[in-house]
Amino acid sequence: MQPEYTAGRCASKLRMALWLVSLAALVASPAALATNGYFNHGMGTKNKAMGGAGIALPDEAMAIVNNPAVATRVSGRSEIGLAFFKPRSNYASGPSTLNGQDGSFTIGPQAIDAETQVMMVPYWSRVWEMDSDSAFGTALYMRSGINTRYTGGTATFDPDGDGPMGIVTQPGTFGDGDASWRLFQTMLDLSYAKDIGDDLSWGVAAVLATQRFKAEGLANFAPLTETYAASGGTTMPENLSGNGNDHSYGAGLKMGLHWQWTPKVSVGLMLQTPIYMTRFSDYSDLFPGGGDFDIPANIKLGLSWRIWDPVVFSVDIDHIFYSKIDALGNSLQEMQMNCPTAGQDGTDLSSCLGGSNGGGLGWDDVTVYKFGLHWKITDKWTFLGGFSVTNQPIPIEEITNNLLTPYMAEAHYTFGFTREFNSGHEFTMAFMYNEEESLHYPNAFDPTQELDLESDQFEVEISYGWRF
Repeated sequence: MQPEYTAGRCASKLRMALWLVSLAALVASPAALATNGYFNHGMGTKNKAMGGAGIALPDEAMAIVNNPAVATRVSGRSEIGLAFFKPRSNYASGPSTLNGQDGSFTIGPQAIDAETQVMMVPYWSRVWEMDSDSAFGTALYMRSGINTRYTGGTATFDPDGDGPMGIVTQPGTFGDGDASWRLFQTMLDLSYAKDIGDDLSWGVAAVLATQRFKAEGLANFAPLTETYAASGGTTMPENLSGNGNDHSYGAGLKMGLHWQWTPKVSVGLMLQTPIYMTRFSDYSDLFPGGGDFDIPANIKLGLSWRIWDPVVFSVDIDHIFYSKIDALGNSLQEMQMNCPTAGQDGTDLSSCLGGSNGGGLGWDDVTVYKFGLHWKITDKWTFLGGFSVTNQPIPIEEITNNLLTPYMAEAHYTFGFTREFNSGHEFTMAFMYNEEESLHYPNAFDPTQELDLESDQFEVEISYGWRF
């Protein structure tokens, strides 16, 4: 048997095995990635190893996700990848002098680690050459998500205000048993690119998306909903918590440019519109607008400079418009001030949970600065390294409503490598660590109690790519 034939069969079997693993994870995985807010720190294994930088340095089929304009530069490529992601988070609540009195909602005091598991997150991409100056590509991937569960703990509060029940202590972070928040997103990009001369290309992509959401342990926030407030306290909300998995579907658009400014310097630009999603009807009492939860717009600008032949340095800027999505950007403090049942003499029903201006997570926009190094050490080996930094999206005063969404990443440290084989095949591996971040601020529902929230993240991703 010829060595080339044996190698070809092995490569074919490896691709098939990775594809089956990826497909299984895509169907079964209960959660997805979360780094810059809940956006991935990068897309594509090489891009991740470079800290998410390299929008102007297309070197893998998944580059079309970062910029559809590069499809003509990576045509004839295909790849599959699988990430192993491990987030960690915990909160601690201090002593209170109110302990549920005077309308307060006291958490604990207690310290609880979130239940997390290693998550397998796959992707697949392929780009076809249409003619000498145009290409079409597709990519199926999971770009973002939130998955947190707190088991145990207690909460102390008066469930009927001035009614006869009095103060009670009930199990769970929010007094409704184990508390969890799971958001799972899958996206499909359909990209088209065309060259304009030798140095400039433009591209556009349709982005199709689906979301799966589930929340538990939040039923005691019923008095803060528009349904409850509008009824004068006679109707309890049915779509606030514990309704199992709900799904939403939507679409958006990406537009991009790639410019080979000089033989050594290239520039990339990508704009993604908001991805407009159908409503989570089973959680219409939780999210603003009766269940709206769109995916934010973002814009990327990058520059890559070939310092000398083997080494390319990339700098990218990525701005994510979290504050423009009501479910993410609307403030808990605004809801407390304006919702009639929040205890501060508000009169605006629409500001209650589920209302058109209802409370959300209170996130700010983030701007991420990314720096990456691509160093081809030999014909077979390439070293990849990177760093990214941003400000976490959670304002310190919004800590209470983010106990279940503790994504405070600011700095990511990354590195990886690519090993090339014969016939255009290659294996890439990327590593990421997000250093621990924390918030410390009084409980929004009990100002005599301090809350501490911490999180960090680890990730390893592998991919196999080939030319066809």
